[in-house]
Amino acid sequence: MKLKSFVLTFFAVCAAVVMESKAAEAATFSVVAEGFDNPRNLAFGPDGSIYLTQSGRGGDGKDGRCIPSPSAGYIPLCAGQNGSLTKIAKDGTKTNIISGLTSLALSPSGEQAAGPADFKFDSKGNAYLLTGLAGDPSNRDTVLKSPDLGKLYKVDLNTGSLTSLADFADYETKYNPDGTDFISNPYAFAIKGDNAYVIDGGGNTIYSVGLDGSGIKNVAAFPQKAIPRDKLEYPDLGPDVDPSTLPITQQSVPTGIAIAPDGSLTVSEYTYFPYPEGEARIFKVGEDLSIQTIADGFTQLTGVAYDPEGNLYALQHINNSEWKEIQQGGIITGDIGGSLIKIAPDGTRKTIWSGDGLEAASGITYGPDGNLYISNRARLAGTGQIIKIDPNATRVPEPSSAIGLIAAGAFGATSMLKRKRSKELAKAEIV
Repeated sequence: MKLKSFVLTFFAVCAAVVMESKAAEAATFSVVAEGFDNPRNLAFGPDGSIYLTQSGRGGDGKDGRCIPSPSAGYIPLCAGQNGSLTKIAKDGTKTNIISGLTSLALSPSGEQAAGPADFKFDSKGNAYLLTGLAGDPSNRDTVLKSPDLGKLYKVDLNTGSLTSLADFADYETKYNPDGTDFISNPYAFAIKGDNAYVIDGGGNTIYSVGLDGSGIKNVAAFPQKAIPRDKLEYPDLGPDVDPSTLPITQQSVPTGIAIAPDGSLTVSEYTYFPYPEGEARIFKVGEDLSIQTIADGFTQLTGVAYDPEGNLYALQHINNSEWKEIQQGGIITGDIGGSLIKIAPDGTRKTIWSGDGLEAASGITYGPDGNLYISNRARLAGTGQIIKIDPNATRVPEPSSAIGLIAAGAFGATSMLKRKRSKELAKAEIV
């Protein structure tokens, strides 16, 4: 009897441990807020509110403020004054802290906007705003008449006033640091001490900027990645276009940045057209802007973030080359699902969420509540979201804890044996 009781109790314990282990691995997904125009990066304020940059939906081009897109088949990028910095309170209330900022987007869809791109607080509570551009910077002040694009600002949240700290569009025009085409699109930044580190997805560069007003201190270009042409897959561009004649830029296109546990910078890349699958990299960048590749094999990364345990989370915009799933101009023709990949300090990778609501995302941050917050449908106008993914959610069956389940299993096994023993004794007494 004692052996049987032990076996049944041990079985219940094993079952509980297995169920608990599986439950601990299950992430959860929820929508925090929605209805945004090209939502990009976000940050938490001291009161727990979310500050979100909306790149807007651009303009209709009737005022002539348009330039050809360098990355979307030369579809017109037209300017409009509908970019914003939005505050989302804990109760879900949305308030535009700054409105009327320039937005540059594909016309007429409003897709793939550039404008307000990232927002951060420093350790002293000062606020900073980054604006993108996505085009030839020499057209910014002339054709587009939008001098607020392509800059890093210090922000007075009480008045909404902006003080320029660095002009990346101007720097690209004058110096073209990566030595390729003249394009600038500041995309994200991180703050360490008294410096901001800004990545330019158009210029393929990283800048260090003094937050004390000293301006741009240093700049470095990310390494190109040469892939044989016969390994690149192209969309059907019509009978008049031979893919073998198309230029290959090999540019990096950095998109996400975070401070690593060792104090270095971690940067993700998107890759160049035709956005080859499995070719995006993650870089380690030193304070001197020295760059080394630390991970490879991803597809179209648009953000990185760390948790307190040193795990790195990499955000894949779309799991397949974007042209396979969405037409330039915002027409979704396939599956725009992306992925969230967890990379442990030892380099082990695990996809904790793929598709299932995670779509064309760009921008990720680790929240004070232990959840990951992501700008979802970040390249579309009107349908953008802020979503929350809990990477360590626990879904435990009744009883509500593994200990309770173990106790219940042990009690159930013991009680069953006791009932059996009682019946045997009663039978013996009758006999």
